[in-house]
Amino acid sequence: MRYVKIKAKTYNEAMMKLKMEHGDDAIPISHKYVKEGGLFNSKLLARELVELTAAIPERKSGARPKAASKSTIDFTVGDNDILKKGVRMEAAPQPHADPVEPPRAPDLSAARFEKALAVARAVPEPPRPAIAAETVEIDRTELSSLRKLEKEFHELKESLDRMMEAKGEGSGKRGGISCEEETIMRPFMDVLESNDYGRDECRNIIEEVRNSVSRDDLNDRSKIEKTLRDLLKSRIVTSGPFKKGSRKKVLMFIGPTGVGKTTTMAKLGAIFALREGYRVSFITIDNYRIAATEQLKKYAEIMKIPVHVVNDQKAFREIIDHEKAEIIMVDTSGRSHKNDLKISEIKSYADTIEYDFEKILCVSANTKKHDLANVFKSFDKVNFTSVIVTKVDETAFIGNVLDLADKYKKPIAYYTSGQEVPNDIDVADPEKLVNMMIGSINQ
Repeated sequence: MRYVKIKAKTYNEAMMKLKMEHGDDAIPISHKYVKEGGLFNSKLLARELVELTAAIPERKSGARPKAASKSTIDFTVGDNDILKKGVRMEAAPQPHADPVEPPRAPDLSAARFEKALAVARAVPEPPRPAIAAETVEIDRTELSSLRKLEKEFHELKESLDRMMEAKGEGSGKRGGISCEEETIMRPFMDVLESNDYGRDECRNIIEEVRNSVSRDDLNDRSKIEKTLRDLLKSRIVTSGPFKKGSRKKVLMFIGPTGVGKTTTMAKLGAIFALREGYRVSFITIDNYRIAATEQLKKYAEIMKIPVHVVNDQKAFREIIDHEKAEIIMVDTSGRSHKNDLKISEIKSYADTIEYDFEKILCVSANTKKHDLANVFKSFDKVNFTSVIVTKVDETAFIGNVLDLADKYKKPIAYYTSGQEVPNDIDVADPEKLVNMMIGSINQ
């Protein structure tokens, strides 16, 4: 199967071009509105087109190979957009396979045109997505400068207060920390506060760092940074990649709405099924979003993974008991951390499982610390076993998640950095996570 993109002025026109050029077997998958031809490479005077993505079945003769030694998946699926890129599957060489039929030339006859036109007219134009109100965004650098200026103002006031308190003591120090040391430690305090660590927690960490460094090394920023990195790494617990054990393994993905549970599950499903060769099965109990079910079915179809849609706990338990897969992956509907009843519903499903079972909390790295704390607190009722951090590419700071995972004693399993399946997912590593969190302070 190959994938093509058709651009036209309207959706119906795109459908007609698709049927004319690729025949009746072409399957429309998704569409989006794009702009082209802007003045001076901008959107000024650009024309709006419909970009239709479709799947074209390959026409081959002979027996299909049972397995491929290598497979590469390259497609993008979002929560509200089922497929944005195509899928590219590279099969292993097949010396005894029959030759592939050459592609047929498009049928441009009048009858073919009339048939394609009829098909296109029969398909209703999908509703255009609502265009959000235009907002004015502040440049990240400018915003960072403003925040830093505000922090420096407050910290200068605090430093002056401490100097006044220390006056008359003869040493110029307060609690053994000189004003010079305060100045040296300030950048490290700033980066911790930028990661949504509380002020008291920041001071505790900085104090621990200062006590771990000799007085002679307090003037060496590189040694201070290394000490801070080592301290933060020691606080990060990771669980490593999920592995199949001797028993049937069940992975349930839980979390708030919009954090990317379905996409994350598809990424891991592709890794288990296509790279590691496990027998994988999908189950969804998300009966609230039709788009989510269709999205998962499309993933399953591409990866040749069976998918089950269940509506009650009895059917859920029966499928898990009778499913022959080595790894069963369960997609749940997004639940607000404020809705205790819905979270209890997820818990009731989880409580029916007696196999090698893991409940993975998916959280977005760009969630505010206060909201994230409530998410951890609410979903802790389900007794989740590990955490997957999503959307680390959408924020410069991830300390908020790492700090809460440490407080709840939950290991980090994976982190995701984009929508491509299965490429934008990595096994959690303390070194990489700390690098993403603080970068290089002394640059």
